[in-house]
Amino acid sequence: MQGRHAFEPGSRKTIDLESFVADDHYLRKVDRVLELSFVVELTAECYSSGQGRPSIAPEIYFRMLLVSYIYGISSDRRLCEEVRYNLAYRWFCQLSLEDAVPDHSSLSRIRDRFGVEIFEKVFSQIVVLCKQKGLIGDQCRVMTDATLIAADASLNSLVNNDPKEAKKEAEAQRQDRGMIGSSQQRRVTNQTHSSRTDPDATLAQKKGTPRQLKYKVHKSIDADSRVILDTEVTTGARHDNQPYLAQLERLAEKYNINITEAIADRGYGSAAIIRALQENGITTYVPLWSGKVGNSKHMQGGFVYEKEQDRIRCPAGRFLMPRGGDSKHNRYSSSVSDCQACQQSATCSAERRKGTDKRFIRRSVDQDLFEEVQARMRDPTFKQRMSERMWKIEGLFAEAKNNHGLARARYRSRSKVQIQAYLSAMVLNLKRLVFLFLLTLHGALKVIQKVRDRKRFNLSSLIFFNTPDRLSRTTRRSI
Repeated sequence: MQGRHAFEPGSRKTIDLESFVADDHYLRKVDRVLELSFVVELTAECYSSGQGRPSIAPEIYFRMLLVSYIYGISSDRRLCEEVRYNLAYRWFCQLSLEDAVPDHSSLSRIRDRFGVEIFEKVFSQIVVLCKQKGLIGDQCRVMTDATLIAADASLNSLVNNDPKEAKKEAEAQRQDRGMIGSSQQRRVTNQTHSSRTDPDATLAQKKGTPRQLKYKVHKSIDADSRVILDTEVTTGARHDNQPYLAQLERLAEKYNINITEAIADRGYGSAAIIRALQENGITTYVPLWSGKVGNSKHMQGGFVYEKEQDRIRCPAGRFLMPRGGDSKHNRYSSSVSDCQACQQSATCSAERRKGTDKRFIRRSVDQDLFEEVQARMRDPTFKQRMSERMWKIEGLFAEAKNNHGLARARYRSRSKVQIQAYLSAMVLNLKRLVFLFLLTLHGALKVIQKVRDRKRFNLSSLIFFNTPDRLSRTTRRSI
């Protein structure tokens, strides 16, 4: 019959798996920029030669995980099925048609055997590769943000930390089961309750989202290339700014970079953080955490602080002098005689000392810093950085959640969710490397190299790293 090939019984035909994967397939692009040979040495201590059945090669294992996070495959079982039937996945994972696909249980066991330290080193090695390719400079602008993700545990898993109270709550739930209107909603907090299925997850809530058990993922990125430099997972209840300074210090030391700018939202805008960054020579683009900070109502109505004399002049021309204070505020007080003779006493906005005519004003010990930041927040450059932050790092979080396995926790325990965050970040960084590779293919970097040779190169001018819509149609189709 025409159009069909007939084969005699017993005949064999060699199939070249390479020929089934299109030249422009995305996994081919990833394969061109990915170098994983180092994982063999990195994981050598996790294997025993000559004992037990042969294990999965480390590079095959990591390639399978990358397929999972590149294509948003949410379970190990489904991943193994996809690799079994998808020829492009097989090719990328270096498995021939005759090779057996590893069982999903093996993937879980290897993950637990490697632990978070191995995954952290693989993630760091990809960041180093980005630096070697020029995506990260020695002088670096860093953006930081955090996002909540749902834990793999329900509110029903919460039990009271006090065994006696836990027993009472369990008994009340048994009695109320199936009875309409008889139960009263439990009052649960992170101080009184913890999850029996995932003790590391904590209650958290963001406006517009339900209150549930969550984790928080903190990321810091290079502001020019959008390469993820560091990702850290904490409990959902931990504030955004708590790991911040340690995270910046860690990535600067690890990758030998000098942070010139720190960009973050108002969740990081405490006086302690801004001052610490400025003391290290870092230009800060971090708004104050609240619009009320530094705006004392008692300093309104004509009161003026005179910095050189360290005193406050009232509308009547009298002075309030420093009289002690506490760790947060300095206290400035008037004299009794000045206030008794003052004709504006009835409208004075300063606080009155109980039982006397004496007035006083509290001034924050960080007031000078607050006023400096308030002035900078009105600067056009500051506003531009805030706008840049929204689409760059918040866009990365959206990309990770929608496409690359960070929508919710796949595993239980903080260390395993940390592994999930590393894998998602690896995939996002590989996308930046693929983008750079494609730009090189299309000759865009030839012009940049000429400018670099003339010592006029500035990585911040590479707008095409972040806005592919500005590229030609040919380039967009190939990405």
